Amino acid sequence: MWSINQDGTVTARARALLHILDKPMTPEEISQQLGQPLFKVRTCLREMVTCRIIDQRGERFIITEEGREKR
Repeated sequence: MWSINQDGTVTARARALLHILDKPMTPEEISQQLGQPLFKVRTCLREMVTCRIIDQRGERFIITEEGREKR
């Protein structure tokens, strides 16, 4: 996985993403802010939604309480 380690901790890439999600953001905004390709950001977002670290609200993503704990 790109965002979650086998022990359940988040990767450095995912941690960086969590730090910028204090407000809802689109994948494109996240990609620009992190300087990462959009395809990598989208992969990370899908994994993190599945793990309930972030929520998707329409086209925007926001950190959950569980995600705040993993920062």
